[in-house]
Amino acid sequence: MPDATLPVITPRTANIESSAGAPFEAVRVARDVLHTSRTAGLATLDPQSGYPYNTATNIAVEPDGTPFFFTARLALHARNIEADPRISLVLAPFNKGDALTLPRLTLVGKAVLIADEDVPLAKARYIARYPKAKLYLALPDTQLYRLHIEGLQINGGPARNASNITPADLRTDLAGAEGLEAEVSRLNAIKGEASRLAALTGKKSGAWKITSIDPDGVNLASAGDLVRLWFESRVVSVNQLGKALNQLTK
Repeated sequence: MPDATLPVITPRTANIESSAGAPFEAVRVARDVLHTSRTAGLATLDPQSGYPYNTATNIAVEPDGTPFFFTARLALHARNIEADPRISLVLAPFNKGDALTLPRLTLVGKAVLIADEDVPLAKARYIARYPKAKLYLALPDTQLYRLHIEGLQINGGPARNASNITPADLRTDLAGAEGLEAEVSRLNAIKGEASRLAALTGKKSGAWKITSIDPDGVNLASAGDLVRLWFESRVVSVNQLGKALNQLTK
């Protein structure tokens, strides 16, 4: 095991002139990638060889910004996690052009099995993003893992690289906002409302669905896309939510 006092992502030793890079909002870009990525590369450590083992998985996000994912108990990466919970996820807009010109987010930390009492809600959130997941989430060896993020790096594209953001930058404070989650089903029941909100982000109208609401924004999903609608200021009550959505519309 590595020294726990050292950073999980070892900094580069080369001196890089910060003025040579192009400015970008690293935290906002990182949070956008986190909330709107459908697929992640999942790297685990083989317990026998020690080599990294990489696979692809769907990624879901809890309202506080914690990413989680599915695995079958029989999968190689599940075996690896049981032996050593240290993993890495890379999130990016895969299949959308040249990957090296688009933002991508690397997360490093430990996978933590979601407790039995939290599984039903986690499954519901996962299925809201991936409706076909009902098929494999019903399997008897289904497991859901959260990633406890210990380090991260965001690359916004050429000359846009930031390693000075922290796991706390990705998190959303849910204090006082317990009533927002109930608004998801109410707003989805309003014909065309989810499509209207997706259009505010520049997306085409269609069969959109609100998957979650938190104090910082709304997550929406269609059959093949995800989008995040950010509030201009923090929202914790239903009344504030209504005002925020009206403000964004105007």
